[in-house]
Amino acid sequence: MLLAIVLAVRLATLGTYPLADTSEARYGEIARVMRETGNWVTPQETPGTPFWAKPPLYAWLSASATYVFGVDEFALRLPSLLCGFAVLVLCGLWAGALAREGERDDAALLSRLVLATTVLFFVGYGAVMTDPSLGLCTAWMMVAFQRAVIERSGAAVWRYGLFVAAGLAMLAKGPVAFLYVALPAAVWATWRHRWHEIWQTLPWFGGIALWAVIALPWYAWAEARTPGFLNYFLVGEHVMRYLKPGWSGDRYGNAHIELLGTIWAYLAGAVGLWAIPALVLVRPQRAWLERAREWCRDDARLFALLAVLIPLVVFTFARNLIWTYVLPVLTPLSALLGAELAARCSKAPTWRRSVVAVATASAALLCVAVIGWAPLRANGSSFAAPVAALRLRAQADPRAQRALWYWGRKIPASLRFYSRGAAQAAPELDARLAQLVPGARVYIAIVPEQLAGLQQVAAQHKLTLTVVGQVKHAAIAEVTKSAL
Repeated sequence: MLLAIVLAVRLATLGTYPLADTSEARYGEIARVMRETGNWVTPQETPGTPFWAKPPLYAWLSASATYVFGVDEFALRLPSLLCGFAVLVLCGLWAGALAREGERDDAALLSRLVLATTVLFFVGYGAVMTDPSLGLCTAWMMVAFQRAVIERSGAAVWRYGLFVAAGLAMLAKGPVAFLYVALPAAVWATWRHRWHEIWQTLPWFGGIALWAVIALPWYAWAEARTPGFLNYFLVGEHVMRYLKPGWSGDRYGNAHIELLGTIWAYLAGAVGLWAIPALVLVRPQRAWLERAREWCRDDARLFALLAVLIPLVVFTFARNLIWTYVLPVLTPLSALLGAELAARCSKAPTWRRSVVAVATASAALLCVAVIGWAPLRANGSSFAAPVAALRLRAQADPRAQRALWYWGRKIPASLRFYSRGAAQAAPELDARLAQLVPGARVYIAIVPEQLAGLQQVAAQHKLTLTVVGQVKHAAIAEVTKSAL
């Protein structure tokens, strides 16, 4: 019941709050521009300005959804949530494989409940980002490895599906996907002396050909369309970003400089209240060492554990991080936690009550946050409300032609999205206002801190200024020059 409530609330709230600057509004605008221009090869921030930082799978999914539901928040976010639903299915399958006989159904359900009520899953799989599609691809690859190699399943959905998911992962976020799957698999194979099984059970020649057919054509086409893309994306985004703190080559934002080990703090925030039972399970005790040895002797549990730990260890030594890097790790973590909680709950009523309490509290907090807090925060950091107020004002005089200028060089993504690309950058606003003819009327988009400066400029040129719409971090004012 909790799982159904959480997912229903997430689905119902997808379109109830605007795209906020900077990331989600940027990706939403890229999808809108893709649909508007018909250019499905090169993602663009604005028409004619390529966005090389990420591959296009997220934009393809969101732009396609707008043909069904229209260009709005619900359509743009829906593909991410659908990816999340698929990840929940895979997580349950994985947890069932890790659990003992008689506990598999409980483990599958518990793992899905744990994953769905983690903070990062709830937020990330309902946002316009690259990470949800990456999370689905890595989950598919990991579960396929578990089924095809460890369980020796001959099903094509796992043997060939691993390579299909790998090809889609290249279109979701690029080679970084292999950090979450290939590196843990390599360590597992070395530890357990299973390299020959990987070679024997996977269709390498057909699989690699399938991967190449899915992934490589877009990379070649994208480089042909905009030369320099491959160097920036493969070298800059995948090497320099992590090896050089404060990397100055970032074309689309600011490099993040965090303390070493910050990824573990991100993990704690990502799992939310589920960190409590997780820490209780791994706390040192007399049987802990023997339990750890037992896990290391179990091929399935060892691979899942490595899929959790190895990406975190690698990112421990990186300083250019954001918290969404934890997202693919949540699937194996939830599978392990679900299997272990199922075993504990089957034996101890105290564990059952504790799990119900944590799940209920997590679900309640997340639902309250997305219904009450998220709209307030998103509205305060988006131009959605000021642009809506502008449109209402313009409806009173539909014949008037009024330009929308942004006082600055780089227009915020939410302003571009909600104005449908109508906003123009005006860094030299004073010169533009000086050229207004009598009777002219323009709209100026600003951050509220610029309002006092705009009032001074308007007074110098004897212009009338009226604030049309204002929220915490965005405002639009109407500037009029008297016809007399």
